[in-house]
Amino acid sequence: MRLHQFILANMEQILAEWVSFARSIQPTKMTNEELRDHAKEMLATIAKDLATTQSEFERSEKSKGRQPSAKGETPAETHADCRLRSGFTIDLLASEYRALRASVLKLWLAENRCDNDQDTDDLIRFNEGIDQALAESIVRYTENILLAQDIFLGVLGHDLRDPLNSIGIGAQLLAQAGDQDSRSAKLGTQMHTTVLRMNKMLDNLLNFTQCRIGGGLQISASNVDLAKISNDVVAEFLLSNPGRIIVNHVDENCIGDWDAGRLSQAYQNLISNALQYGNTDTAVMVETKDHGDHIVFTVQNDGAPIPEQNQNQIFDLMHRIPNVDAERNLKKNLGLGLYIVREIITAHHGSISVSSTAENGTIFRVQLPKNAIRH
Repeated sequence: MRLHQFILANMEQILAEWVSFARSIQPTKMTNEELRDHAKEMLATIAKDLATTQSEFERSEKSKGRQPSAKGETPAETHADCRLRSGFTIDLLASEYRALRASVLKLWLAENRCDNDQDTDDLIRFNEGIDQALAESIVRYTENILLAQDIFLGVLGHDLRDPLNSIGIGAQLLAQAGDQDSRSAKLGTQMHTTVLRMNKMLDNLLNFTQCRIGGGLQISASNVDLAKISNDVVAEFLLSNPGRIIVNHVDENCIGDWDAGRLSQAYQNLISNALQYGNTDTAVMVETKDHGDHIVFTVQNDGAPIPEQNQNQIFDLMHRIPNVDAERNLKKNLGLGLYIVREIITAHHGSISVSSTAENGTIFRVQLPKNAIRH
């Protein structure tokens, strides 16, 4: 008896062993129907595949994980959804497939000697089918976990706004009360600066979750003066970073259809990055220039150059800039800033690049079309 025929003929016995194993590892009390879940459909899919003639090319592609994607949702993907809702961990999910594989092969080999090419081929293809189902389940399970995490982060970031704003208002009142040189006024100023920094971190977090959940940042474009944004952001950094030097050069007519809030955040992240990684005794140079139908703005700092092999990954999620100063590396954040900048610029149909040498320092260059909303 061919393996696919054996699976269909002995489906109930195989499922009974599946349920028995699943019951032994279940995290909560579940019915037989819940434990069975989509195992029957998965086995039927594998049996159908085994009964189908397979060319050498198809065999090669399948062995490399390149078989055609199924139309719609597969039983293995639905199974992952159900097991996640039932509290199964990913290792318990994987162990179910291991047990299913062992159960089918034990029962089949007890009745078949597997001493011909057809049986050997069935055995190989059955294992490929189980591996494919396992891969589909793990991918879906992981996607659901990541989605839940992103939603949680988005809700958390949103809910932190109100209490943080209340702290900021209190800090401002404290800073403005009495003598500006008093201890309470200085403490209020410091608290307000910290609140601003935390708000920027929340901006990055919320943008990150929007990118992950929504497939990219949404922009709300209006007529915006980029020179004003640059001036305002630089003034804010000078106020919160006494002792640091930021030189700001802007052209006139830097006006276009952009999202003011998003581009303000792009300036903030790039300048913050320059202050964080640049030499503290040299200036950060910010320049915004008009080029007719587009604007170019750059942020430059001196300091340890970014190794050339790392420059292509500098905008990737969670990538941290290598720095020769180990002590300063301890203070680095998780690396959302440059990733968010790239997403903002991409949403405006612009481009961003970086160059970094010991002679010229590190320069981030952004090019934005003036009519981004029309692209």
